[in-house]
Amino acid sequence: MRLAFGRVSCTILPLLLLSCMQAQGQPQPLAQRQISARNGFLYQPGVGNFWDPTVIYANKQYYMYTMYGGQSVWLATSADGVHWKDHGVVLKSEGFKNNRVFKQFVSRAGDRYIMNFGAFTDTGTNQNLLRFFESTDLITWKYLYEMPIDPRFYRTDGRWDHMFVIPKNEANPGQGYWGYVVAVPLDQGGWGMMESADGVRFTPIKPPQITADFRIPRLDVGGIKKIGGKYYLIGGTSDHYGFSGYSVYTFVADSPTGPFRPDLNAYRLSGTSGIDGTPMVQILSAFVKDSPEDLVSAPFTFRYPGTDGHGTWFLPMRKAVADSQGHLRLAYWNQNDLAKGKEISADASKHTVVYPPGQRTSDPIVRVTGTAGALNVHTDKSWREYPWLDASKTRKSVVLLNQIFDLDKGVILEGRISARNASNRSQSYAGFYVEGTEPGSGTAIMLNIGEPQWRVSKIGRLRTGTGFDFDVLDATGRNTATVNGLDSGRDHTFRLWLRGGQLELYIDDMLMQSFFFFSPSGRLGFIAQESETQFSGLKFYEMNL
Repeated sequence: MRLAFGRVSCTILPLLLLSCMQAQGQPQPLAQRQISARNGFLYQPGVGNFWDPTVIYANKQYYMYTMYGGQSVWLATSADGVHWKDHGVVLKSEGFKNNRVFKQFVSRAGDRYIMNFGAFTDTGTNQNLLRFFESTDLITWKYLYEMPIDPRFYRTDGRWDHMFVIPKNEANPGQGYWGYVVAVPLDQGGWGMMESADGVRFTPIKPPQITADFRIPRLDVGGIKKIGGKYYLIGGTSDHYGFSGYSVYTFVADSPTGPFRPDLNAYRLSGTSGIDGTPMVQILSAFVKDSPEDLVSAPFTFRYPGTDGHGTWFLPMRKAVADSQGHLRLAYWNQNDLAKGKEISADASKHTVVYPPGQRTSDPIVRVTGTAGALNVHTDKSWREYPWLDASKTRKSVVLLNQIFDLDKGVILEGRISARNASNRSQSYAGFYVEGTEPGSGTAIMLNIGEPQWRVSKIGRLRTGTGFDFDVLDATGRNTATVNGLDSGRDHTFRLWLRGGQLELYIDDMLMQSFFFFSPSGRLGFIAQESETQFSGLKFYEMNL
């Protein structure tokens, strides 16, 4: 049978599609692009690998402390909180039966600083000690003492790890301190507590009460902060409340000693919904100590096959904000604009429709118009009966800019997005696409358009050809503090960061997600499904990390 399409005539479907794509000026597949094996944002040590960094602000700069090499504490510093530099190892655990170092927190006590971290009494034991060190300059650390698990309140075969410390009265630290420690209470989940008169010597006390109608697991403490009259404690764990990936959850109280309750409407503050075999993508978020603004630091790790820039990274810090309903959320910190380098000249009028196949300017299947700084994508009222399109399926479009961006150096894309539902019969989405080096493959961010209570947005691997094969790797929906989609017809702003194999997306300056993308070709694109979507005010910047 002979098929006719516009002025192109082919006897075999694949040749037809190839002819149609070439007629529209489809860029040819690229060879593998070299991406640095150590590339992402914002920071990794120049030598070796780190895990679970936390930050304290002092002396008009930020100090990042982190587990390093198994038996050491590494320090990096930053004057602006964006550009970090190596300082190096500041503490090496020596002279103990077991010298392992786990996550540390640092707090101020009078004219000195106190570091604590999880440790072991001996080889083969559980993590059953807290070790304490002191410093006057945040560089040189002196051993103080160690504290075993208190069996009156906590299981001796459980975790006993890092402790976040706050003054009982911020206006008068002399009234004493509260400590929130990773522990396994005897008769409940959650965390443990200690108190101290001077912020140096601590005494274990009973764990705080947690009011919930489901079991709370043991949580890694990410800190506690008073915002707007409420106390917000954040803690991380895996396989909890339907999220199999490691995530951080929010608990709220009127008092620093509780009782605490899970903030179910915005329970998951950050994290991932879970990937088989890869539970750790985002790890423990933590409040930044003593920062002029309420900030949360977050690390990111990825080892997924087909991605670039493996290892653990320190992400851009986020502002901790309580919304009008009192829910803790993560917002864009304006200081992160310092990561922008020079603006990249880009022209969105030069683009290619890579899905659906067969799009031609003279006879378009989807309606796409572009100017230098804007792109409109509108799926048609109905799929026309082409052999490679099923009229009963949802109508989707993927549009690539023809320009190649240097994602090894890093790109920040900013603009506005406005999307309207174009159908009552199916879910509507709008989003972004990072083309991969494998032909017809890339990474898609699909933002659900509709009512906030029911939206679920997704990130995953997209393969296009005659079909639209989307393998969902992460979903953001109910019970999350992060953005789960777009309001139909509303003009939203967005910020999309891309470097190496990492992406981070903000909608209206609120965090949507930090995730990975597959080895990129350097071309970026836009997606519409059952929607009329306008991407406008597009600006591209190099990263200057």
